Amino acid sequence: MDERWEVSVRKEVLLEGYAGILVRFLDYFEAHHIDPETAVGDSDVFLFLQAVEICRHISEMETLEEIIEAEGQFKLLRRAANRLNGYPVDAPV
Repeated sequence: MDERWEVSVRKEVLLEGYAGILVRFLDYFEAHHIDPETAVGDSDVFLFLQAVEICRHISEMETLEEIIEAEGQFKLLRRAANRLNGYPVDAPV
């Protein structure tokens, strides 16, 4: 498989997954009346902002190594977002 094609496909999958993570965080914030723009220092908001930052950079990723790193971070952030909402930590988003 051509690496550029694989990177492209994996980027699309990651973007979809990160969208799910962001929704899970936002659901939690809404349920607990947390404003991520003003909750400076909140560790859950920090994780949310990390997910936002990774999402912004996925389209710029060009190597398989960058994608693999983002996939590892995805797994950690998915676990955190699921934990906050009471889902099994490895539940799909």
